[in-house]
Amino acid sequence: MPDLDDELMKQCQQGDMEAFDLIVRRNQVPLVNFIARFLGDPDASEDLAQETFVRMFKAIKRYRSGTAKFSTWMYHIASNLCKNELRNRGRRGRFFVDNVIAESSSGSESTEEDLIATAPAHVSLQPGNQLEQKEREHAVQSAISELPERYRLPLVLRDLQELSYEEISDTLTLPLGTTKSRINRARLMLKDKLRSFVEST
Repeated sequence: MPDLDDELMKQCQQGDMEAFDLIVRRNQVPLVNFIARFLGDPDASEDLAQETFVRMFKAIKRYRSGTAKFSTWMYHIASNLCKNELRNRGRRGRFFVDNVIAESSSGSESTEEDLIATAPAHVSLQPGNQLEQKEREHAVQSAISELPERYRLPLVLRDLQELSYEEISDTLTLPLGTTKSRINRARLMLKDKLRSFVEST
C-alpha cells in the first residue's frame, strides 16, 4: 500500500500546494512531539517543527519518491535542526513535561519502554492519579534528558515515534547494527536511571 504522505508529495511536485497543507496537518503533532521530547523544550519545538516544514517545502522538487520513506526524510531534517539548536545553545536543552502534545502509543516490548511510551499520554485519562503521573513523567523525561545525544535520538525515534530500525538507520545515516546497538544501550541506561524511581513507588 503506497504511503499517503509520499503520494501527497508527488501531488506537491505537480503543483498542488493544498497537498502540502494536508502533509502539515497529518504530521504536525508527531513532529512537535518528537522535537519536544528530544530537546525537552515545547516552546522551541513549535518553532523547529515549523522550520522543518519550511525546509521540506523548499525541497519539494528534490524529493525522490521511493528512495526513502517520507517519515525518514522528515525526521532526518528535524533531527539535524535539533542538533543545530543544541549546538547553538552550547548546552543540552532543558527538559520539560508540561505542554507536550499528547498522542496515543501502542504497547512496547518491555515495562521500561511502555513507561516511556505511555507516561506523557494519559494524564487526562487518570484524574485521580495526576500527581503520581506527573512525577512519573518528570522522572522519565529527566532520565531521557541525561542520555548522551547519540543514544537519546535513536531511542526517541524507536520507542516514542515508533520508527522501524531500518527507518532510524536511514534517518541517522547509521549502519543497522549500530542503530540497534545504540537503542539497546540507551534502553539499558534508561532502565538504570529509572530504577530508583520505580523502587520508590
